[in-house]
Amino acid sequence: MHSNFKKFWLLPSVFLSLFQAQSLQAGSALDSLKLKSGDFDLIIPEATGKLENSPLSPARAEWLNAVKLYGNYAPKPQQRVDTNNSKLILLQGFHWYADNYWFHPPNGWWGVLADKAPEVGRAGFDLVWFPPVSVGSYYPKEWYNLDSQWGKKDYLVKAIGAMHSAGVKVVADVVLNHRNGTKDWADFTNPDWPTHTITQNDEWPGLANTPYNSKSPSYDEGQNDSGCRDLDHQNPLVQKEAKIFMLWLKNTMKFDGWRFDMVKGFSPNHIEDYNKASTPLFSVGEVYDGNRQVVANWIDGTDRSQDKMNASSAFDFPTKFTLLSAIENERYEALNDNGRPSGMIGWWPAKAVTFVENHDTSPRDPEFIASATTEYKTQRLMGYAYILTHPGIPSVFWSHFFDWGPAYRANLQNLINLRKAAGITSTSRMAILAATNELYAAVIDGEKQRVVVKLGRNWGWNPGTGWTLSASGDRFAVWTQPLPLY
Repeated sequence: MHSNFKKFWLLPSVFLSLFQAQSLQAGSALDSLKLKSGDFDLIIPEATGKLENSPLSPARAEWLNAVKLYGNYAPKPQQRVDTNNSKLILLQGFHWYADNYWFHPPNGWWGVLADKAPEVGRAGFDLVWFPPVSVGSYYPKEWYNLDSQWGKKDYLVKAIGAMHSAGVKVVADVVLNHRNGTKDWADFTNPDWPTHTITQNDEWPGLANTPYNSKSPSYDEGQNDSGCRDLDHQNPLVQKEAKIFMLWLKNTMKFDGWRFDMVKGFSPNHIEDYNKASTPLFSVGEVYDGNRQVVANWIDGTDRSQDKMNASSAFDFPTKFTLLSAIENERYEALNDNGRPSGMIGWWPAKAVTFVENHDTSPRDPEFIASATTEYKTQRLMGYAYILTHPGIPSVFWSHFFDWGPAYRANLQNLINLRKAAGITSTSRMAILAATNELYAAVIDGEKQRVVVKLGRNWGWNPGTGWTLSASGDRFAVWTQPLPLY
Protein backbone atom coordinates (compact mmCIF):
# COMPACT_ATOMS: atom_id res chain seq x y z
CA MET A 1 0.00 0.00 0.00
CA HIS A 2 1.10 3.55 -0.65
CA SER A 3 1.57 6.01 2.19
CA ASN A 4 -1.36 8.09 0.93
CA PHE A 5 -3.72 5.13 1.36
CA LYS A 6 -7.35 6.15 2.02
CA LYS A 7 -10.50 4.25 2.88
CA PHE A 8 -13.85 5.20 1.38
CA TRP A 9 -17.26 3.95 2.42
CA LEU A 10 -19.64 3.77 -0.51
CA LEU A 11 -23.19 4.54 0.40
CA PRO A 12 -25.54 1.72 -0.63
CA SER A 13 -27.34 4.00 -3.10
CA VAL A 14 -24.02 4.93 -4.78
CA PHE A 15 -22.92 1.32 -4.90
CA LEU A 16 -26.28 0.35 -6.36
CA SER A 17 -26.04 2.90 -9.19
CA LEU A 18 -22.52 1.77 -10.07
CA PHE A 19 -23.66 -1.82 -9.98
CA GLN A 20 -26.57 -1.11 -12.31
CA ALA A 21 -24.45 0.95 -14.70
CA GLN A 22 -22.06 -1.95 -15.32
CA SER A 23 -24.74 -4.68 -15.38
CA LEU A 24 -22.40 -7.01 -13.48
CA GLN A 25 -23.00 -9.89 -11.13
CA ALA A 26 -22.49 -9.09 -7.45
CA GLY A 27 -19.11 -10.78 -7.17
CA SER A 28 -17.65 -9.42 -10.38
CA ALA A 29 -18.94 -5.90 -9.64
CA LEU A 30 -17.06 -5.83 -6.36
CA ASP A 31 -13.89 -7.14 -7.97
CA SER A 32 -14.17 -4.60 -10.76
CA LEU A 33 -14.67 -1.71 -8.36
CA LYS A 34 -11.69 -2.76 -6.28
CA LEU A 35 -9.56 -3.09 -9.40
CA LYS A 36 -10.49 0.40 -10.58
CA SER A 37 -9.92 1.94 -7.18
CA GLY A 38 -6.17 1.74 -7.46
CA ASP A 39 -4.76 3.22 -4.27
CA PHE A 40 -8.15 3.24 -2.58
CA ASP A 41 -9.28 0.37 -0.39
CA LEU A 42 -13.02 -0.02 -0.96
CA ILE A 43 -15.08 -1.29 1.96
CA ILE A 44 -18.65 -2.08 0.98
CA PRO A 45 -21.09 -1.80 3.94
CA GLU A 46 -23.16 -4.88 4.59
CA ALA A 47 -26.76 -4.48 3.43
CA THR A 48 -29.17 -4.20 6.36
CA GLY A 49 -32.45 -3.69 4.54
CA LYS A 50 -34.17 -0.88 2.67
CA LEU A 51 -33.26 2.69 3.39
CA GLU A 52 -36.17 4.51 4.97
CA ASN A 53 -35.80 7.33 2.45
CA SER A 54 -35.18 5.02 -0.47
CA PRO A 55 -37.35 5.48 -3.57
CA LEU A 56 -38.21 1.82 -3.01
CA SER A 57 -40.08 2.72 0.20
CA PRO A 58 -43.86 2.43 -0.42
CA ALA A 59 -44.56 5.51 1.71
CA ARG A 60 -42.01 7.54 -0.21
CA ALA A 61 -43.36 6.37 -3.53
CA GLU A 62 -46.87 7.39 -2.45
CA TRP A 63 -45.66 10.84 -1.40
CA LEU A 64 -43.74 11.48 -4.63
CA ASN A 65 -46.68 10.27 -6.70
CA ALA A 66 -49.08 12.49 -4.74
CA VAL A 67 -46.87 15.52 -5.41
CA LYS A 68 -46.86 14.65 -9.10
CA LEU A 69 -50.63 14.16 -9.23
CA TYR A 70 -51.84 16.99 -7.01
CA GLY A 71 -49.06 19.57 -6.79
CA ASN A 72 -50.89 21.76 -9.31
CA TYR A 73 -54.35 20.19 -9.13
CA ALA A 74 -57.45 22.36 -9.45
CA PRO A 75 -60.38 20.46 -7.86
CA LYS A 76 -63.97 20.99 -8.90
CA PRO A 77 -66.26 22.58 -6.29
CA GLN A 78 -68.44 20.11 -4.39
CA GLN A 79 -71.76 20.72 -2.66
CA ARG A 80 -71.29 20.41 1.08
CA VAL A 81 -73.80 18.43 3.13
CA ASP A 82 -73.17 19.97 6.57
CA THR A 83 -75.49 22.91 6.06
CA ASN A 84 -79.11 23.99 6.57
CA ASN A 85 -81.72 21.20 6.67
CA SER A 86 -79.08 18.48 6.80
CA LYS A 87 -80.42 15.01 7.62
CA LEU A 88 -77.01 13.52 8.34
CA ILE A 89 -76.29 11.09 11.16
CA LEU A 90 -72.61 10.41 11.86
CA LEU A 91 -71.06 7.28 13.38
CA GLN A 92 -67.69 7.57 15.11
CA GLY A 93 -66.12 4.41 13.76
CA PHE A 94 -63.66 3.58 16.56
CA HIS A 95 -62.71 4.08 20.20
CA TRP A 96 -59.37 4.48 22.02
CA TYR A 97 -58.90 0.77 22.57
CA ALA A 98 -59.64 -0.45 19.06
CA ASP A 99 -56.07 -0.22 17.75
CA ASN A 100 -53.56 -3.05 17.85
CA TYR A 101 -51.99 -1.93 21.12
CA TRP A 102 -55.13 -3.30 22.78
CA PHE A 103 -57.20 -5.21 20.25
CA HIS A 104 -55.98 -7.85 17.82
CA PRO A 105 -58.54 -8.79 15.17
CA PRO A 106 -56.94 -10.74 12.30
CA ASN A 107 -57.11 -7.87 9.79
CA GLY A 108 -56.77 -4.96 12.20
CA TRP A 109 -59.46 -2.39 12.94
CA TRP A 110 -59.82 -1.68 9.23
CA GLY A 111 -60.92 -5.30 8.82
CA VAL A 112 -63.55 -4.81 11.53
CA LEU A 113 -64.87 -1.69 9.77
CA ALA A 114 -65.00 -3.53 6.44
CA ASP A 115 -66.93 -6.41 8.00
CA LYS A 116 -69.37 -4.11 9.81
CA ALA A 117 -70.03 -1.84 6.82
CA PRO A 118 -73.34 -3.52 5.80
CA GLU A 119 -74.66 -3.11 9.37
CA VAL A 120 -73.55 0.53 9.45
CA GLY A 121 -75.46 1.22 6.25
CA ARG A 122 -78.60 -0.64 7.33
CA ALA A 123 -78.63 1.23 10.65
CA GLY A 124 -79.11 4.51 8.78
CA PHE A 125 -75.74 6.17 9.30
CA ASP A 126 -74.88 8.57 6.50
CA LEU A 127 -71.26 9.18 7.50
CA VAL A 128 -68.62 7.16 9.36
CA TRP A 129 -65.56 8.79 10.92
CA PHE A 130 -62.35 6.74 10.57
CA PRO A 131 -59.35 7.21 12.89
CA PRO A 132 -56.13 8.80 11.52
CA VAL A 133 -54.68 6.62 8.79
CA SER A 134 -50.97 7.48 9.06
CA VAL A 135 -48.46 5.53 11.14
CA GLY A 136 -48.48 7.11 14.60
CA SER A 137 -52.21 7.93 14.40
CA TYR A 138 -52.82 11.09 16.46
CA TYR A 139 -49.04 11.61 16.66
CA PRO A 140 -48.36 11.04 12.96
CA LYS A 141 -44.88 10.28 11.67
CA GLU A 142 -44.99 9.55 7.95
CA TRP A 143 -48.21 10.87 6.45
CA TYR A 144 -48.06 8.46 3.52
CA ASN A 145 -47.21 5.34 5.53
CA LEU A 146 -50.63 3.74 5.99
CA ASP A 147 -49.47 0.57 7.73
CA SER A 148 -50.46 1.79 11.18
CA GLN A 149 -51.74 0.55 14.51
CA TRP A 150 -55.22 0.44 12.92
CA GLY A 151 -54.15 -2.09 10.31
CA LYS A 152 -52.55 -2.46 6.90
CA LYS A 153 -53.22 -0.15 3.98
CA ASP A 154 -54.87 -2.90 1.91
CA TYR A 155 -57.55 -3.40 4.54
CA LEU A 156 -58.08 0.35 4.87
CA VAL A 157 -58.83 0.44 1.14
CA LYS A 158 -61.26 -2.46 1.60
CA ALA A 159 -62.97 -0.72 4.53
CA ILE A 160 -63.50 2.49 2.57
CA GLY A 161 -64.87 0.53 -0.39
CA ALA A 162 -67.15 -1.54 1.82
CA MET A 163 -68.62 1.58 3.43
CA HIS A 164 -69.25 3.13 0.03
CA SER A 165 -70.94 -0.07 -1.13
CA ALA A 166 -73.19 0.20 1.94
CA GLY A 167 -74.15 3.77 1.01
CA VAL A 168 -72.04 5.40 3.74
CA LYS A 169 -69.63 8.29 3.15
CA VAL A 170 -66.25 8.09 4.90
CA VAL A 171 -64.67 10.90 6.92
CA ALA A 172 -60.89 10.92 7.44
CA ASP A 173 -59.45 12.12 10.74
CA VAL A 174 -56.81 14.60 9.54
CA VAL A 175 -54.06 15.56 12.00
CA LEU A 176 -52.40 18.70 10.62
CA ASN A 177 -51.52 20.60 13.78
CA HIS A 178 -48.45 18.52 14.62
CA ARG A 179 -46.06 15.78 13.48
CA ASN A 180 -43.43 13.51 14.97
CA GLY A 181 -40.10 12.66 13.45
CA THR A 182 -39.47 9.22 12.04
CA LYS A 183 -36.87 8.24 14.65
CA ASP A 184 -36.26 11.46 16.52
CA TRP A 185 -37.90 14.76 17.42
CA ALA A 186 -37.73 16.42 14.03
CA ASP A 187 -36.47 14.07 11.29
CA PHE A 188 -39.54 14.39 9.08
CA THR A 189 -39.90 11.90 6.25
CA ASN A 190 -42.60 11.19 3.67
CA PRO A 191 -43.08 14.08 3.28
CA ASP A 192 -39.52 15.23 3.97
CA TRP A 193 -39.46 18.64 5.61
CA PRO A 194 -36.73 20.86 7.01
CA THR A 195 -36.93 21.80 10.67
CA HIS A 196 -37.93 25.40 9.90
CA THR A 197 -41.50 24.05 9.51
CA ILE A 198 -41.58 23.78 13.34
CA THR A 199 -42.96 26.73 15.30
CA GLN A 200 -40.41 28.85 17.14
CA ASN A 201 -41.84 28.13 20.61
CA ASP A 202 -42.08 24.36 20.19
CA GLU A 203 -40.45 22.21 22.90
CA TRP A 204 -37.83 20.88 20.50
CA PRO A 205 -34.68 22.85 21.42
CA GLY A 206 -33.54 23.21 17.83
CA LEU A 207 -29.93 23.46 16.69
CA ALA A 208 -27.52 25.92 18.23
CA ASN A 209 -25.70 28.49 16.11
CA THR A 210 -28.31 28.43 13.36
CA PRO A 211 -30.87 31.10 12.44
CA TYR A 212 -33.83 30.87 14.84
CA ASN A 213 -32.31 27.66 16.23
CA SER A 214 -33.21 26.05 12.87
CA LYS A 215 -36.94 26.49 13.62
CA SER A 216 -39.49 28.81 12.03
CA PRO A 217 -39.32 32.47 13.03
CA SER A 218 -43.11 32.28 13.49
CA TYR A 219 -44.67 31.39 16.82
CA ASP A 220 -47.51 28.93 17.33
CA GLU A 221 -50.85 30.42 16.31
CA GLY A 222 -52.77 28.54 18.98
CA GLN A 223 -52.66 25.77 21.54
CA ASN A 224 -49.45 23.78 21.93
CA ASP A 225 -49.15 19.98 21.81
CA SER A 226 -46.15 18.94 23.89
CA GLY A 227 -46.09 15.39 22.53
CA CYS A 228 -45.28 16.41 18.95
CA ARG A 229 -43.67 19.13 16.93
CA ASP A 230 -46.14 21.95 16.34
CA LEU A 231 -46.24 22.89 12.66
CA ASP A 232 -46.08 26.41 11.28
CA HIS A 233 -49.13 26.69 9.04
CA GLN A 234 -47.94 30.08 7.85
CA ASN A 235 -45.11 28.24 6.09
CA PRO A 236 -45.84 27.81 2.34
CA LEU A 237 -44.31 24.31 2.34
CA VAL A 238 -46.61 23.13 5.14
CA GLN A 239 -49.62 24.64 3.37
CA LYS A 240 -48.78 23.09 0.02
CA GLU A 241 -48.00 19.64 1.41
CA ALA A 242 -51.17 19.65 3.56
CA LYS A 243 -53.26 20.36 0.47
CA ILE A 244 -51.52 17.64 -1.54
CA PHE A 245 -52.03 15.12 1.26
CA MET A 246 -55.73 15.90 1.54
CA LEU A 247 -56.21 15.70 -2.22
CA TRP A 248 -54.47 12.33 -2.15
CA LEU A 249 -56.72 11.13 0.68
CA LYS A 250 -59.79 12.26 -1.24
CA ASN A 251 -58.98 11.31 -4.82
CA THR A 252 -56.62 8.37 -4.43
CA MET A 253 -57.78 6.86 -1.13
CA LYS A 254 -61.43 7.86 -1.80
CA PHE A 255 -62.29 9.61 1.48
CA ASP A 256 -65.27 11.95 1.29
CA GLY A 257 -64.68 14.48 4.05
CA TRP A 258 -62.60 15.60 7.00
CA ARG A 259 -62.60 15.60 10.75
CA PHE A 260 -59.85 18.08 11.64
CA ASP A 261 -58.01 17.19 14.83
CA MET A 262 -56.97 19.79 17.44
CA VAL A 263 -57.97 22.83 15.43
CA LYS A 264 -57.34 25.15 18.39
CA GLY A 265 -53.65 24.72 17.54
CA PHE A 266 -53.67 26.92 14.43
CA SER A 267 -55.71 29.70 12.83
CA PRO A 268 -59.11 28.72 11.36
CA ASN A 269 -58.37 30.58 8.13
CA HIS A 270 -56.06 27.67 7.22
CA ILE A 271 -59.05 25.33 7.47
CA GLU A 272 -60.80 27.53 4.92
CA ASP A 273 -57.81 27.22 2.58
CA TYR A 274 -57.57 23.45 3.03
CA ASN A 275 -61.30 23.01 2.47
CA LYS A 276 -61.18 25.13 -0.68
CA ALA A 277 -58.25 23.13 -2.00
CA SER A 278 -59.75 19.70 -1.27
CA THR A 279 -63.52 20.38 -1.67
CA PRO A 280 -64.79 17.88 0.92
CA LEU A 281 -68.38 16.70 1.08
CA PHE A 282 -68.28 17.21 4.86
CA SER A 283 -65.92 19.05 7.20
CA VAL A 284 -65.91 19.19 11.01
CA GLY A 285 -63.37 20.49 13.51
CA GLU A 286 -62.50 19.37 17.03
CA VAL A 287 -62.87 22.65 18.93
CA TYR A 288 -62.44 21.11 22.36
CA ASP A 289 -64.04 23.89 24.40
CA GLY A 290 -67.23 24.25 26.44
CA ASN A 291 -67.52 27.97 25.63
CA ARG A 292 -69.87 28.26 22.67
CA GLN A 293 -68.52 31.70 21.74
CA VAL A 294 -65.11 30.11 21.23
CA VAL A 295 -66.66 27.40 19.06
CA ALA A 296 -68.76 29.90 17.09
CA ASN A 297 -65.75 32.13 16.48
CA TRP A 298 -63.81 29.18 15.11
CA ILE A 299 -66.62 28.19 12.72
CA ASP A 300 -66.91 31.79 11.59
CA GLY A 301 -63.17 31.93 10.91
CA THR A 302 -63.26 28.96 8.53
CA ASP A 303 -65.25 30.86 5.87
CA ARG A 304 -64.72 34.54 5.12
CA SER A 305 -67.61 34.70 2.63
CA GLN A 306 -70.86 36.45 3.49
CA ASP A 307 -73.19 33.43 3.62
CA LYS A 308 -70.81 31.12 5.56
CA MET A 309 -72.24 28.12 3.71
CA ASN A 310 -68.82 26.49 3.38
CA ALA A 311 -67.76 27.12 6.95
CA SER A 312 -66.59 23.97 8.66
CA SER A 313 -68.90 22.39 11.21
CA ALA A 314 -67.65 21.87 14.76
CA PHE A 315 -68.30 19.28 17.43
CA ASP A 316 -70.76 20.73 19.90
CA PHE A 317 -68.76 20.39 23.11
CA PRO A 318 -70.91 23.06 24.82
CA THR A 319 -74.03 20.89 24.34
CA LYS A 320 -72.20 17.72 25.37
CA PHE A 321 -70.90 19.18 28.65
CA THR A 322 -74.13 20.94 29.59
CA LEU A 323 -76.39 18.01 28.63
CA LEU A 324 -74.48 15.37 30.60
CA SER A 325 -74.23 17.65 33.63
CA ALA A 326 -77.98 18.30 33.53
CA ILE A 327 -78.76 14.59 33.24
CA GLU A 328 -76.33 13.53 35.97
CA ASN A 329 -77.69 16.11 38.41
CA GLU A 330 -81.34 16.08 37.26
CA ARG A 331 -81.13 19.87 36.91
CA TYR A 332 -82.28 20.83 33.43
CA GLU A 333 -82.40 24.60 33.77
CA ALA A 334 -78.99 24.89 32.11
CA LEU A 335 -80.39 23.45 28.86
CA ASN A 336 -82.59 26.53 28.39
CA ASP A 337 -81.11 29.81 27.19
CA ASN A 338 -84.05 32.20 26.88
CA GLY A 339 -86.13 29.61 25.06
CA ARG A 340 -83.31 28.23 22.94
CA PRO A 341 -80.94 25.31 23.57
CA SER A 342 -77.90 26.45 25.47
CA GLY A 343 -75.29 24.73 23.32
CA MET A 344 -74.15 25.47 19.77
CA ILE A 345 -77.45 24.10 18.48
CA GLY A 346 -79.08 27.18 19.99
CA TRP A 347 -76.82 29.49 18.02
CA TRP A 348 -75.67 27.80 14.82
CA PRO A 349 -77.39 24.40 14.55
CA ALA A 350 -76.50 23.81 10.89
CA LYS A 351 -72.82 23.67 11.85
CA ALA A 352 -73.15 21.87 15.21
CA VAL A 353 -72.22 18.18 15.37
CA THR A 354 -73.76 16.94 18.61
CA PHE A 355 -72.53 13.92 20.55
CA VAL A 356 -72.86 12.20 23.90
CA GLU A 357 -69.34 10.77 24.16
CA ASN A 358 -66.33 10.27 21.92
CA HIS A 359 -62.89 8.69 22.21
CA ASP A 360 -61.55 11.72 24.11
CA THR A 361 -64.38 12.07 26.63
CA SER A 362 -65.25 8.45 27.41
CA PRO A 363 -63.41 6.77 30.32
CA ARG A 364 -59.73 6.06 29.65
CA ASP A 365 -60.01 2.47 30.74
CA PRO A 366 -59.52 -0.51 28.40
CA GLU A 367 -62.33 -2.25 30.27
CA PHE A 368 -64.79 0.64 30.01
CA ILE A 369 -67.03 -1.18 27.53
CA ALA A 370 -67.53 -4.15 29.83
CA SER A 371 -67.41 -2.27 33.14
CA ALA A 372 -69.82 0.62 32.44
CA THR A 373 -72.51 0.75 35.12
CA THR A 374 -76.22 0.58 34.40
CA GLU A 375 -76.61 4.18 35.53
CA TYR A 376 -73.81 5.36 33.23
CA LYS A 377 -75.49 3.64 30.28
CA THR A 378 -78.90 5.05 31.26
CA GLN A 379 -77.55 8.60 31.34
CA ARG A 380 -75.94 8.22 27.91
CA LEU A 381 -79.16 6.84 26.43
CA MET A 382 -80.97 9.89 27.81
CA GLY A 383 -78.36 11.99 26.05
CA TYR A 384 -79.07 10.22 22.77
CA ALA A 385 -82.80 10.81 23.22
CA TYR A 386 -81.91 14.51 23.33
CA ILE A 387 -79.44 14.79 20.42
CA LEU A 388 -81.38 12.43 18.11
CA THR A 389 -84.55 14.52 18.46
CA HIS A 390 -82.95 17.98 18.44
CA PRO A 391 -81.41 20.15 15.71
CA GLY A 392 -77.76 19.73 14.79
CA ILE A 393 -75.98 16.79 13.17
CA PRO A 394 -75.98 13.95 15.74
CA SER A 395 -73.02 11.61 16.16
CA VAL A 396 -73.21 8.12 17.71
CA PHE A 397 -70.21 6.51 19.43
CA TRP A 398 -69.14 3.11 18.07
CA SER A 399 -68.93 1.41 21.46
CA HIS A 400 -72.42 2.50 22.48
CA PHE A 401 -73.96 1.12 19.30
CA PHE A 402 -71.95 -2.07 18.78
CA ASP A 403 -70.56 -3.08 22.17
CA TRP A 404 -73.26 -2.54 24.82
CA GLY A 405 -75.46 -5.44 23.79
CA PRO A 406 -78.50 -5.97 21.56
CA ALA A 407 -81.01 -4.25 23.88
CA TYR A 408 -78.99 -1.03 24.06
CA ARG A 409 -78.42 -1.09 20.32
CA ALA A 410 -82.15 -1.61 19.73
CA ASN A 411 -82.92 1.50 21.79
CA LEU A 412 -80.42 3.56 19.80
CA GLN A 413 -81.72 2.13 16.52
CA ASN A 414 -85.27 3.10 17.48
CA LEU A 415 -84.20 6.69 18.13
CA ILE A 416 -82.31 6.81 14.81
CA ASN A 417 -85.35 5.45 12.98
CA LEU A 418 -87.61 7.92 14.77
CA ARG A 419 -85.45 10.88 13.72
CA LYS A 420 -85.48 9.77 10.10
CA ALA A 421 -89.20 8.99 10.06
CA ALA A 422 -90.03 12.39 11.52
CA GLY A 423 -87.71 14.16 9.07
CA ILE A 424 -85.80 16.04 11.77
CA THR A 425 -82.95 18.08 10.27
CA SER A 426 -80.01 20.12 11.53
CA THR A 427 -82.17 23.25 11.51
CA SER A 428 -85.60 21.92 12.51
CA ARG A 429 -87.86 24.34 14.36
CA MET A 430 -88.24 23.61 18.08
CA ALA A 431 -89.46 25.04 21.38
CA ILE A 432 -88.56 24.21 24.96
CA LEU A 433 -91.66 23.34 26.98
CA ALA A 434 -90.01 22.79 30.38
CA ALA A 435 -86.49 22.95 31.82
CA THR A 436 -86.60 22.59 35.59
CA ASN A 437 -85.52 20.32 38.40
CA GLU A 438 -86.17 16.70 37.27
CA LEU A 439 -87.90 17.69 34.01
CA TYR A 440 -86.87 18.71 30.52
CA ALA A 441 -89.39 18.72 27.65
CA ALA A 442 -89.24 20.10 24.13
CA VAL A 443 -91.25 19.96 20.91
CA ILE A 444 -89.50 19.62 17.54
CA ASP A 445 -91.02 19.88 14.08
CA GLY A 446 -89.57 17.49 11.54
CA GLU A 447 -90.51 17.62 7.90
CA LYS A 448 -93.01 14.78 8.37
CA GLN A 449 -93.88 14.57 12.06
CA ARG A 450 -93.97 16.62 15.24
CA VAL A 451 -91.95 15.17 18.11
CA VAL A 452 -91.98 15.73 21.86
CA VAL A 453 -89.10 14.50 24.04
CA LYS A 454 -89.03 14.34 27.83
CA LEU A 455 -86.05 13.75 30.13
CA GLY A 456 -85.98 13.41 33.90
CA ARG A 457 -87.52 11.82 36.97
CA ASN A 458 -90.81 13.71 36.66
CA TRP A 459 -92.90 10.65 35.86
CA GLY A 460 -96.22 12.46 35.64
CA TRP A 461 -95.51 14.83 32.75
CA ASN A 462 -96.85 14.00 29.27
CA PRO A 463 -97.80 16.06 26.20
CA GLY A 464 -101.53 15.27 26.44
CA THR A 465 -103.89 13.56 24.03
CA GLY A 466 -103.27 12.93 20.36
CA TRP A 467 -99.71 11.67 20.77
CA THR A 468 -98.15 8.25 20.14
CA LEU A 469 -95.45 7.04 22.51
CA SER A 470 -92.72 6.09 20.02
CA ALA A 471 -89.66 5.53 22.23
CA SER A 472 -89.05 5.26 25.95
CA GLY A 473 -86.55 4.12 28.53
CA ASP A 474 -85.43 4.82 32.05
CA ARG A 475 -86.08 8.57 32.56
CA PHE A 476 -86.84 9.48 28.94
CA ALA A 477 -89.77 9.27 26.52
CA VAL A 478 -90.47 10.42 22.97
CA TRP A 479 -93.93 10.99 21.46
CA THR A 480 -94.84 11.67 17.84
CA GLN A 481 -97.83 12.89 15.82
CA PRO A 482 -98.41 13.96 12.23
CA LEU A 483 -97.66 17.61 11.54
CA PRO A 484 -100.75 19.82 11.91
CA LEU A 485 -102.29 20.96 8.62
CA TYR A 486 -101.83 24.72 8.79
